[in-house]
Amino acid sequence: MLLSQLTNKPIYVGKNKKGVCRGIGISLKTQNVKHLLASINESFDYSIDFAVGTTYIQDVTISIRLSRFRSCFPKNCAKLFIGLPVFSHDGAFLGNVVDVEFNDFVASKLLTSLNVWWPVSCIIACSDAVILKKEQPYPIGQRIPAPMLFDFLQQNEKNEPIVTKPVLKDAVKNGALIKLTLSLPPFYLNA
Repeated sequence: MLLSQLTNKPIYVGKNKKGVCRGIGISLKTQNVKHLLASINESFDYSIDFAVGTTYIQDVTISIRLSRFRSCFPKNCAKLFIGLPVFSHDGAFLGNVVDVEFNDFVASKLLTSLNVWWPVSCIIACSDAVILKKEQPYPIGQRIPAPMLFDFLQQNEKNEPIVTKPVLKDAVKNGALIKLTLSLPPFYLNA
């Protein structure tokens, strides 16, 4: 699903229209989409009137239908809207947010207006702009994806599902460093 498929859609509970979806709230720790951010008025600005948890979503078609309306305050979340400017950690302009891709309400990609996408895990902060951190040269601490995990664990002596220094040393020793690196974010060869 994409953020553009949710924005500007009316939010209904039963037959009552509650507002219009403007953006999403994402946990920076887990990249889970936790909230729909909405406003009551039809004119668009980056201010929101209420937020609703994604657990209450029943259906998304031409409108968003909720099972119940329980407004909450989106704490510990990055509030992402289409059109926000994106900057690197050193201040370089990287474009504006065009879309955010997520599957099962776990965000994966942030697409910018310069036709470049960034992993959502690179977001440091988000307010009136999105700030991205510098990517690690080696993917230490990342989980090895399931399709790659079975192939790599047969070669890896320690059977670790997370990239650590010993896992990288084993990959170099077995000649599988490129295969391991290309299977991790932001590459995902199988996707």
